[in-house]
Amino acid sequence: MIEDVTLLTLLIYAVIGVLLGLLLGTMLKGGGFGWFGNLCLGLLGAFLGGLVLTLTSHVVDNNIMWNAIAAAGGSTLLTLIVAIFKRR
Repeated sequence: MIEDVTLLTLLIYAVIGVLLGLLLGTMLKGGGFGWFGNLCLGLLGAFLGGLVLTLTSHVVDNNIMWNAIAAAGGSTLLTLIVAIFKRR
């Protein structure tokens, strides 16, 4: 499963993670974690979201749309979870 990840899939995760990380960072009250922190959180979240959904067989590797949705969901969730814990 995980060994079937293609370069296109990794590129999708990276692009969506960077874009959503920067976008969500600007939407968070207080500017998030700075541009580099937002970028890193977005990337990490996209890769984790894609990895989890690929390992649980919810995302088939050759489906670009589902890979993009998995990356967007992971990036959004991780950024928001970290933002919630930062405020405490």
